[in-house]
Amino acid sequence: MPYSLTDMALYFFMYSFCGWLMETALCSFQEKRFVNRGFLNGPFCPIYGCGIVLILIFLLPVRDGIDKLWVAVPVIFAAGAFLASVVEYFTSWLMEKLFHARWWDYSHFRFNLNGRICLLISLAWGGLATAFVYLIQPWFEALVGLLYGWNQQLPAILAAAMTAVLAVDCALSFRIARAIGNKLEQLDKLSALIKEQLDRLPSAEDVVLRLESTLDRYEEKRRESRETKGEEESLPDKAAAVLRTKAEELREMRDRLMLETKGLQKRMLRAFPGMRRPGIACAADDWRDKLHIRSKTRGRKEDQR
Repeated sequence: MPYSLTDMALYFFMYSFCGWLMETALCSFQEKRFVNRGFLNGPFCPIYGCGIVLILIFLLPVRDGIDKLWVAVPVIFAAGAFLASVVEYFTSWLMEKLFHARWWDYSHFRFNLNGRICLLISLAWGGLATAFVYLIQPWFEALVGLLYGWNQQLPAILAAAMTAVLAVDCALSFRIARAIGNKLEQLDKLSALIKEQLDRLPSAEDVVLRLESTLDRYEEKRRESRETKGEEESLPDKAAAVLRTKAEELREMRDRLMLETKGLQKRMLRAFPGMRRPGIACAADDWRDKLHIRSKTRGRKEDQR
């Protein structure tokens, strides 16, 4: 391998920062406001760093070993798209297992695989990999060489310092993500209970219809039955009122839970507008609506459906 461990660590942070910069610029442009895009609170997207470091390890020999550019470029494009897509798929799966929520979803794109990766994004990864290998990496190599020229120990010190900062950020972000996942689970349970209470309302009103059918069969006791009907009709009305009151109490409990959201949780919800529990969308979207941080781009997509 042409690089030392220190070199690879520095490249990891450089490309993680580049990834954060691209993601933040794109999302901020779409939302018309600054969006700190990324799982971490700091300016790093590790998925970019991991993906590009793997690409450097496996594909730099291709760049340096194949003289014909028209042969090397397609190979790097295809292999880069494949390697980055593997990293993205595994990251999506791992985050879902750890935090009980899907953080991005490509299900609305054609040619997607379980909503975790899709052809369009994989092709974009291939283009980025080619650009990084041929255009960006020579500049980063020169920058790292400049650091060594200033002080032989400086790159190692920088790599160690950034690793320590990243470790603290990861610990904090993991804690926030677990809290969000747990709260989404609670919100989904409350939403299910509210739906259950509301779904029971028609069954209470059906008692009146069944009672009226019974009264028609007993014409000889019509007057007495009407009095009974008047008494019995109040029972389903009371039952419906109890169910509505219970549903309203559950709604208030859910709203309080939504509003009890700390600043860093809001940042993460804003950074991942597609985040939701697998198979359940309403609780996550309702949470964003309650906090007034619903994604403008997602709102436009849903309006078009």
